[in-house]
Amino acid sequence: MSQGTVKIKNMNAYYEWLRGLSFHDGERANSRMKEAIKAHHPEKLTTARHSLILAEKRANHLFYLDGGWASYPETETPEYKWPQHIAKRIKEYEQLFSFAESFGQEVLAAEWQEEYAVIYIGNPQAGLFVVEPGKYLEFLPARSYDDISPAELKAQLLPASQADGTTAGVISVDGNMTTTTNQAKNQLAQAEKELQTLEREMEAIRREKTGELAAMKAEIEAMEAKMEARKEELMAVLQQKMDEMEAQKEKLEDQIYLLDSQIFAIRCYAGETVRFAAIRTGKPAPVTEPVVVHQKLRFLDEELGKLASLYTIQWEDLHLFEEFLKHSPIALDTFAPNQRCIVLVRLSRTGKELGRDNSEHGTYQNLLKAYDYYHGRTIGILIRNGENLYLGWTDDNYVKIDDDFVNNVVDVTVDAPTERVFMFESEKKHYREQQRTKKKKAMSDVLSRLFVANILQGIVDHSDLLPLPEGVRFDQDSPYIRYALADTWLDDGRFGDFTEIIERCNASVTAGDMLLTVQKLVPEHERNWGSNSWAGPNRPWDNSRGRGEANRTHDCSVSDCSLYPANLVEYDEPIKMVRYRFKVPSFIIGSDEDEWRYGEMQECFWNEPEENKNKEFVLAFETRKRHVYVSVEKEENWRRCGMPYERQPRSNFELYDDEYINLTYMNSVWLGWVITQKKLGGWRIGGKEVDYAYAIKYLKTAMDFIREREEEEKSLITAIDPTVCEDAEWPLKLSEWKLKKGVRVITAYQAKRFVKTIDDR
Repeated sequence: MSQGTVKIKNMNAYYEWLRGLSFHDGERANSRMKEAIKAHHPEKLTTARHSLILAEKRANHLFYLDGGWASYPETETPEYKWPQHIAKRIKEYEQLFSFAESFGQEVLAAEWQEEYAVIYIGNPQAGLFVVEPGKYLEFLPARSYDDISPAELKAQLLPASQADGTTAGVISVDGNMTTTTNQAKNQLAQAEKELQTLEREMEAIRREKTGELAAMKAEIEAMEAKMEARKEELMAVLQQKMDEMEAQKEKLEDQIYLLDSQIFAIRCYAGETVRFAAIRTGKPAPVTEPVVVHQKLRFLDEELGKLASLYTIQWEDLHLFEEFLKHSPIALDTFAPNQRCIVLVRLSRTGKELGRDNSEHGTYQNLLKAYDYYHGRTIGILIRNGENLYLGWTDDNYVKIDDDFVNNVVDVTVDAPTERVFMFESEKKHYREQQRTKKKKAMSDVLSRLFVANILQGIVDHSDLLPLPEGVRFDQDSPYIRYALADTWLDDGRFGDFTEIIERCNASVTAGDMLLTVQKLVPEHERNWGSNSWAGPNRPWDNSRGRGEANRTHDCSVSDCSLYPANLVEYDEPIKMVRYRFKVPSFIIGSDEDEWRYGEMQECFWNEPEENKNKEFVLAFETRKRHVYVSVEKEENWRRCGMPYERQPRSNFELYDDEYINLTYMNSVWLGWVITQKKLGGWRIGGKEVDYAYAIKYLKTAMDFIREREEEEKSLITAIDPTVCEDAEWPLKLSEWKLKKGVRVITAYQAKRFVKTIDDR
């Protein structure tokens, strides 16, 4: 499988060929490509979807109609939809090459064969499939560094004055610089052969097939004990040899990994691995201005969500993250806040998506999708020099940074297997593999940061993108380089976290309060064998979300991330409860002393303990279960044959406590603090802890509503005393006053009460 870069030869001819294909021609071409892929990948003969390799997936992308072959309406047959499908794919090719030309990036080939190729820029999983690529593209194979040593590569890429100087790079390539990767691989192959020979010999001893053991067994059964002893002795000797060969194999694998890393480090410093695109141009900052290197990565899904919540931005006019950086001062100040700075960016912290895609709330999704298409999860390096802004993307196979760029403390130690006792050899082997994986992850973390440092050092030494005084290095202290070890926003813990704020807001709910839902909800119902697949009106026992015996919620639902006024709040009869404490013995909790813990139960089940027992009464109290309902429309009844309702029927639908946020007492100060500090406090939705990128859509929806309400409240307060709202935190004071006084809505009368309270202070 060949990999490398491609250049356009005659893509217009390829576009014409695609346009000339009929739907059935496309099916036949797809079949030919599938056969070619199987021929080049004999190990992948399965057609199971989860087993598809990259070329198969991208061939499907080219030839399979979006949404499948189904025709709806009937007139839109596959033959009808095929020209639109091909036009859409041709546009993807044009956009790919246009992006590469606009931002000076190379188009890469994830696989190049005579029959087909898969081309991409930064995300091979979103690559494009090309049939018979040699007719339309020029292929430049990637250079192989297997037969060149780090010393030879350093001499080739760097002039002697730079290779031997103080700015020759950050990663040391001393030591085994004359060994090539192929030499190390040959040594590894020899070690693996010797390991296989030892394994066969050990298996022969286990099965008693060696000449010595077979003769002993044939002589007499009485010598069986002696035979077993000899067997164990031979196994012990072979196991020792096996351990030595395993250690040698690991050493050779480490050597290959480090040789590859040394070569890549030299290429980073020489400027071969990253191409920087000029996003903004203008006047540079003074050379004496220190360069600020930001520790924290900027994750696009988090940062764009934050900006969408705090500012009004015309997201529909933006298609690329690069365009956003180019045209928006807010984007520049967010992602490159200093006159001379370096910031690392990545698409997402976790890459996870929970729940439904609420596109109406994710107005910046087009930027995220475009970034994922062109760059995937690669690390981007932003360099700002005054009015100039540059952006380049690293190689995801080498540079893997999860959070902090500046990370000087990395645990690369592993536990020695000899310090532990293993019952089975397989257990020992599994433990060693775990330790080796841990070590490789730690080494990758360190080397990834050094690769980036080498890229930056090469930029300083070999280009005018970010000039620094001669001799300044990123691995040494310098007054010209400063490391920002915190986010732009200073850490502030005055409000605790978001879960604590929600708890305060949800403590009291009254009819009319505005609730923000955090899930799409439908009525729960049994799905046991023989039951209906949906809750029907004649199944009152499934009425978990409604009131009374009639199951009126069976055809109702509540939308996610939407605002609903509380329509009804009811409470069950009070239940008398007892709080008590009990003693847990020290031997159970592994402590030196017994420990008192607390529990609750209904008073009817409480039995007063005898004196000096391990259980004590603490207090008695009453609890009442709260039921909060919102009014939702019932779905269209098919029995009406499309006849509209004169009056749309509705039903009360219950929301549980963790399914909504009461915005009555919420304020923009709390929300702004959560958005900037990102302190969710382990907020859980549907039993799963959510990350900031997922939570931001709820914060934005809440902020939009709160700001509109606060404008009305401000006008009422300002009419009485304009000085009150001059305080930036007046919304916070208003919320605290509401909670204390039990006020839900600010009217002219309540505004006078609030102003009087402020004046009295």
